[in-house]
Amino acid sequence: MLVGREKELAVLTALLEQARAGHGAAVVVHGEPGIGKSALLDHLAAESIDRRVLRATGVAQESEFGYATLHQLLLPILDEVDRLPQPLAAALRIVFGLAVGPPPGRFRVGLATLSLLSELAGEGPVLCLVDDAHWTDRPSREVLEFVARRLDTEPIALVLTSRTAEHPPGVLELPLRALDREAATRLLIERTGSRLSAAERDAVLDATAGNPLAILELPDEVVRDGVPPSTPLLLAERLRAVFRARVEQLTESQQRLLLLIATAGQLRLDVLARAATEFDSAAAELGALDEFVVETGAATIAFRHPLLCSAVYHGASAAGRRDAHRALAVAMSTGADDIERRAWHLGQSVDGPDEELAEQLDRAAEVAARTSSVTSAVLFARAGELSTDGSRRSRRCYESAAAWWYAGDLDRAGKMLDLIDREGPLDDSLRRDVTWLRASVELHTGMPADAVAMLRPLIPAVLETEPQQAIPLLMLFGEAGYHANLAAASSEVVEIAEQLPLTGSSAHDALLRLFRGAFRVRAGKAAGLSPGDVEIVAQLSDPALLCWASGILWGLGDRARGRELNRAAVRNARRIGAVGILVWALERAVSDDIAGGRFRSAEASAEEGYRLATEIGQLNASCWHRGALALLAALQGQEERARDLAYEVLAEAVPRRLVHIILTARRALGLIDLAAGRAEAALAHLQPPGDLVHPGVVVAFTPDLVEAAAQAGKTDLAARALEPLVRRTASAHSSELRAVAARCQALLAAPDAAADEFRRALALHESADQPMEYGRTQLLFGEFLRRRRRKAEARDPLRAAFEIFRSLGAHAWADRARAELRAAGEAVETASVSIRTDKLTPQEMRIVEAVAAGCTNREIAAQMFLSARTVDYHLRKIFDKLKVRSRGELIRVVLTEHELPS
Repeated sequence: MLVGREKELAVLTALLEQARAGHGAAVVVHGEPGIGKSALLDHLAAESIDRRVLRATGVAQESEFGYATLHQLLLPILDEVDRLPQPLAAALRIVFGLAVGPPPGRFRVGLATLSLLSELAGEGPVLCLVDDAHWTDRPSREVLEFVARRLDTEPIALVLTSRTAEHPPGVLELPLRALDREAATRLLIERTGSRLSAAERDAVLDATAGNPLAILELPDEVVRDGVPPSTPLLLAERLRAVFRARVEQLTESQQRLLLLIATAGQLRLDVLARAATEFDSAAAELGALDEFVVETGAATIAFRHPLLCSAVYHGASAAGRRDAHRALAVAMSTGADDIERRAWHLGQSVDGPDEELAEQLDRAAEVAARTSSVTSAVLFARAGELSTDGSRRSRRCYESAAAWWYAGDLDRAGKMLDLIDREGPLDDSLRRDVTWLRASVELHTGMPADAVAMLRPLIPAVLETEPQQAIPLLMLFGEAGYHANLAAASSEVVEIAEQLPLTGSSAHDALLRLFRGAFRVRAGKAAGLSPGDVEIVAQLSDPALLCWASGILWGLGDRARGRELNRAAVRNARRIGAVGILVWALERAVSDDIAGGRFRSAEASAEEGYRLATEIGQLNASCWHRGALALLAALQGQEERARDLAYEVLAEAVPRRLVHIILTARRALGLIDLAAGRAEAALAHLQPPGDLVHPGVVVAFTPDLVEAAAQAGKTDLAARALEPLVRRTASAHSSELRAVAARCQALLAAPDAAADEFRRALALHESADQPMEYGRTQLLFGEFLRRRRRKAEARDPLRAAFEIFRSLGAHAWADRARAELRAAGEAVETASVSIRTDKLTPQEMRIVEAVAAGCTNREIAAQMFLSARTVDYHLRKIFDKLKVRSRGELIRVVLTEHELPS
């Protein structure tokens, strides 16, 4: 039994029993060096005789090698990988160097890991132990965090240890503090017996401050040297000094053998034997070093404690450390699977520029890119440091930045780009690549206006030298300009797109015509598409291009075909694990579902988009999806939630001038007041300041603004606001746009003409997919008729509005329609429509949609980055909530209440 850790063991035991019952969780045990974290894991492993235990240790020297810790953890069960669906099995094989293929995205690796553990857990509970998680490489850490957030329905427990209290959301924390005096005394007596006097014991206890490792290792030094009471930092340094002194008592050969192990962190025995011959040492002496090292399994040797490793490595001279790196590089040269580690050790074996070595690192970085962008980034960065020429150094820094970008570490990508600026002038090609990447980072995490300023100078050169890159560049430039609210950028895109030549490639030319058409319509011109353009584009498999094209069709007013392209983009992005593109495609799905009155589906997509964007660090996309959730809350009459979300979004979006997101949050606040009949209050939110006019306002914002202004008696303001929408409808073949424009015109028409305008709007709504707007037109028409004392005529549109709002769950709007009906002389029951699917969470709603599309549990799991067991768990909950017994019955119930996306 561990001394003095009864409370912590009780907490962990409860967590393990909870996992055994199918409700897994993850916990980070944190505390200072030597506090007993590893001993706690040892105890858990020893006591888990009825659990499958997997264990790994983060190693500082391996923190730059992608998936190193994950490989340790899963190595004992890699033979089981064939139980996974082929794409997931391939993902693990590729990142572990067991197969060649395109490097999988981190979410696919995370899902593969979760699925493999879930398969194993089908045979019994699983316990994963990760020691020294603060030294885990970034890809492994991201996978472990991915898994940790998805254990609530799995019989899997994950226990990590760390020196810091930092932990990802959804992961529990358990601080491990110093032993109390009584427990520390017991441990000391166990260690020293009766050979210390009471005074000496007190001195040791004072000096070691309840740190178990210090209590076990320092008694003799404290008694001999009279060490005073210590802080944790001083205690760790004191332990290193003691360990260094012990190492110095060894033979020179033994010290060199330990330095090899310390240089690698942990080392295979066969590599150690080869390296020892290059380093004037002998692996045969390993048996005399049991006090320092231990065999950890899989024929690998490591230090008993990280402080020992640190003491050996930092106690050696700089020249000695470089020689050790060189010996390890030579020893690894015969193993093809060690190419990245060999290159890294080579890079550490010199202390100045070395172009030949930099070129070797280049080649190793290119190989590493097949499995891990992180390792590739590290090797390119070191190659840059060793470069003898400024231009080569800049190119290598760019390659490192690009690798960090693909790895999802936008902060480190930016830092590598900053290093390039210090190298002076760049050649044209590199300057283009650097600027393009920097603008992409800025668009996703910073200020879109800055991205526009970066991209603008690139356009002429790209058009001249690489016209095939023009469309991607203009798309990025146009997106940045849109989010930055820069009308000039849109005008530039229109002008340039008009000048681009057709290439004869049907897909390229169709995309170009669509691209031109969207901006022509925005400028009030005809789109100029060719027959079959949309059908050609629909054959593309690239989810990014499909997503672009769907947005273009949306801009052209063709929401139906835009929806089909976007659904294809979502499917393909899920299939290949392109999470960044999926987040973007989900934005379009949310917008379409909101317009179509599919609020539950929109909420499910927005929740998923927000979660995924947050996980991959796309701050602006995360903010967008939260803005959409605020708007949905406002539409459904959830006033408190809508206000809270909207103000949170504004606090994040305003400093970065994310204009479209700012306006979405303001619209949410305005709709709350508009639904309640508070026109003046609504107008304060819906009337954008002069510098916040945005193209997106024309479609989404204008009808609300016109209604608020008209009801507040500010018809001049309403008329001015309406003009851009009327111009837009003239060139866009969209019944949706024409319908809301006609409603706005009805609000401003003379009383004797208003009724005909309302009827025209309602007729246009008949062929449009926008039930919420249809209901609002019915409501405004009924209010108009009632105010004209035509109560009998008013009841039909008011009743229609009430039924629409009630079916959509737009409660505040239903209340307003009910009040108008009563004023028109018709009583309405207050009971709301009972919609069974209202009981479902957004995630459950997304699972229902996938079931309705005919997906199996495994297919749903792959789409939603969950395990199949978790999907099965949620389906059982869904069946129970909806009182159904089969998938067929579930589909029938849901189809009667919702129009589900295919």
